[in-house]
Amino acid sequence: MINAYRHTSKWLVVVPIVVMLLFVVAPVLNIFSMAIQIDSFALLTSPTTRNVVWFTTWQAIISTIVVLFFAMPIAAITANFDFFGRRMLISLISVPFILPTVVVGVAFLELLPTSIHRSALAIIIAHIYFNFGLVVRIISTRWQQIHPYLDDAARTLGASRTRLFLTVTLPLLKKSLRSAGLLVFLMCFTSYGVVRILGGPARSTIETEIYFRAMQLGDVSGALVLSISQLLVVGVLILFMTQIGTTKSAEFRQTVYSRIRRPQNFGQKLFIASIALISTVAVLAPLISVVRRSILVGDRVNFFAWHKILTDPEIFKSLTTSLKYAAFTIAVSTTIGLFSACAVIYGSTRYKFLNILTALPVVVSAVTLGLGLIITFDVNPIDWRGAWLMMPIAHCLVAIPIVMRIISPTIRDLPNGLRDASQTLGATSWKMWRTIDLRIIQPALLTAAAVACAVSLGEFGASSFLVRRNNETLPLMISQLLSRPGETIQAQAYAIATLLIVACVAIIGVVDYFGTEKHR
Repeated sequence: MINAYRHTSKWLVVVPIVVMLLFVVAPVLNIFSMAIQIDSFALLTSPTTRNVVWFTTWQAIISTIVVLFFAMPIAAITANFDFFGRRMLISLISVPFILPTVVVGVAFLELLPTSIHRSALAIIIAHIYFNFGLVVRIISTRWQQIHPYLDDAARTLGASRTRLFLTVTLPLLKKSLRSAGLLVFLMCFTSYGVVRILGGPARSTIETEIYFRAMQLGDVSGALVLSISQLLVVGVLILFMTQIGTTKSAEFRQTVYSRIRRPQNFGQKLFIASIALISTVAVLAPLISVVRRSILVGDRVNFFAWHKILTDPEIFKSLTTSLKYAAFTIAVSTTIGLFSACAVIYGSTRYKFLNILTALPVVVSAVTLGLGLIITFDVNPIDWRGAWLMMPIAHCLVAIPIVMRIISPTIRDLPNGLRDASQTLGATSWKMWRTIDLRIIQPALLTAAAVACAVSLGEFGASSFLVRRNNETLPLMISQLLSRPGETIQAQAYAIATLLIVACVAIIGVVDYFGTEKHR
């Protein structure tokens, strides 16, 4: 019955294609053309660049290994046991990943001892905090698909819990672990906000080096070469992840069995309580440190920072700017994401390329995207360097791939029986879609809108290139305030970070609420 929508899908693809070609493909091609025309690839052989690439790589590898190590126990309890606060724990560990990276950097700037500020250790700790909740969700979801009869059979044959895990569970989780590991490596390899706040000049990754060369040294050619190098690496990683995801979906498409059970003995209860407590403290400690710092000036409680962010015209304008851009991002990215998802699922196979096209903003990092936009739209007849619209467009581009992939599974899983009955009763295609499809996918749309809002509120990479006077967003304002001396001024940065934390916690609540409603 999806064929009833097929004749309209050719119109749905127009807007996503135009947006991606104009604001993603054209800037990327412009980066390649400019880099090829200039003799700057010698930069890749310089000792400074080699050090930057080496640091970017090894910190991402270590961060990935440690994230997987810490995520496994949490995934084990959430995938296998029903305990008090389980749903809340899952929501809580998801908060760090949706936080703006600049807020994560600010949190550990306050929490960690001053002696390890601007160090690789600080960056790795922040990366672990930012990514472990995502890994838990990926591994836990696959773990719940393992048939409990396999565990029972292994235990019947005398296998210990350790042997059961090593010989049965771990091999079945291997592809999920590999996929999660590649995703975390990609996130750490392209990290920008965390490194810029915690790393400083001495600890620069490729992302921060691109910004430093383009915006501070004026070496645009060097920045373009680094962007191309990073783009190639990220493209290869995305290709590996796609192949793993395709293999996994074909191999593990099966019934999701209920492995959730109550803990059976004191040892299990103690293990669950310990992991849950450690996880809760690990998530909350950085957040509490931000809130605490926002009301402390020296050793005294002082709410001046909160008063200032509500009365200072510069800070208040950044708040209204962020809200305005978030509203724009919600409206545009949700619409384009919906059009893209409907075109791919309702349309013929020739529209499958839209999956790749809309994924390009993920392959092109936010910093590279910002650089591409600023060098592409800086000449007549399209000179938009001073246009306020450029920054929210960048926010939309970052959000569209996520929005589309939130909406697509819900549309794909819609039962055809409802459409058949509706068409039999004489409903038109539009009425059928409006009364059946739209109503069922509304929770997914609201979830997508909430995530788009979080993306816009926290976007920092592309915004660093596209910011102009009087259009700073909250993450940019945090960075500016931290660069100024004075405890009172820096307390304002922590107050703004607290506002973003509250917003992200609320967004997680919305996402989890509608995710739960969907399965009721």
